[in-house]
Amino acid sequence: MSLNNVSTHYISEKVAKVRWLPEQLQQSERFITGSWDMDRNFVRLWRLQSNQYAMSDASVANVEHTPRCMDKVAIEGDVTGMEFVDKDTLVVSCSDGHLSLFNVQRAVEEDQMQRKVRSERLHCFQRSLEPAPCTDLSVYGTDIATVGEDGCVNIVSANNIRQVKRTIEADSMALFAVNFISHQQLVAANRMGLIRMLDARVASEAQPKITFMVACKDDKSSNFVSSLTTHPMQQHVLLCGSEEGSITVWDLRNLNYPASYISAHSSAINEIGFHRKDPSKLFTAAEGGELWMWPENKVLACDNQKDGSSAWLSGDRVKSLVGVEGVLTNIRKGINSFDVHGSRLVCGGDTEAVYLIDDLV
Repeated sequence: MSLNNVSTHYISEKVAKVRWLPEQLQQSERFITGSWDMDRNFVRLWRLQSNQYAMSDASVANVEHTPRCMDKVAIEGDVTGMEFVDKDTLVVSCSDGHLSLFNVQRAVEEDQMQRKVRSERLHCFQRSLEPAPCTDLSVYGTDIATVGEDGCVNIVSANNIRQVKRTIEADSMALFAVNFISHQQLVAANRMGLIRMLDARVASEAQPKITFMVACKDDKSSNFVSSLTTHPMQQHVLLCGSEEGSITVWDLRNLNYPASYISAHSSAINEIGFHRKDPSKLFTAAEGGELWMWPENKVLACDNQKDGSSAWLSGDRVKSLVGVEGVLTNIRKGINSFDVHGSRLVCGGDTEAVYLIDDLV
């Protein structure tokens, strides 16, 4: 992919998470960033504006848009998770064990963002009662699931995040990733690479004993799951990004063995996810400063999917059904998060910059 489509914008903050504001009928021009590892951390609302220097400065002639910070809210601790519940409501998890709900107000001139409510402490260590970091969150409808270093899963409603609907004592060690499979089912992964299937409707003692492991190059080593995602059209297809940089694919209808294993990055995958409107494209962001796109070979994939299966469940054949393209490489510091809307991608990480990629095809 041509680097002419990439523009770099320094914002003087390490980016933990980034998300486009949802738009139904047009290309989104607003995105949110959440920072980490700064003296003060912020959730910021950005809006793309036409680059007024494009005609006068040859060095930025290819940069059509530049982001402008429209509003910011200081937040306690590092941002660890961020998703939209609806087009105006954002949920953010923090390293202090709390959730916050934000409301975004679009305007012709000045957009605004306000924190509506902050939850009670959702995660704490049982013996010391010290706060435990909330490490990830997942959203399904108005339900929000959080996981933390205390090994617990908490489920709250966006309508009232101060009241916990369900607490599941899922594990005796830290949980690093969570993902809803359906309204009733979710998966959570711990630091040893063990993934648990959980039922959002029942208490801890009644949870099903369904577990499976992420694959690893070395059977004697642990390989924790750093990010989880499901296929947008086939929820039983679960992809797990890992510490070693590999992708393990599970068919949740058959947990006897992994459906596919892909040796991908040489560093930990910080985030993995599909294009929201085009599930033939998968993206991975890695600690080594790489962002890759994995497009399906549509001719071969269509032949493979005539029986209702997925290219990602093809075992060793997945390498011929799915390609890989370097969207960003050699950034030298970790890319922590990305989001794709239409033909535009935004990502950020430890370089204290956001990167905009236009005309993504």
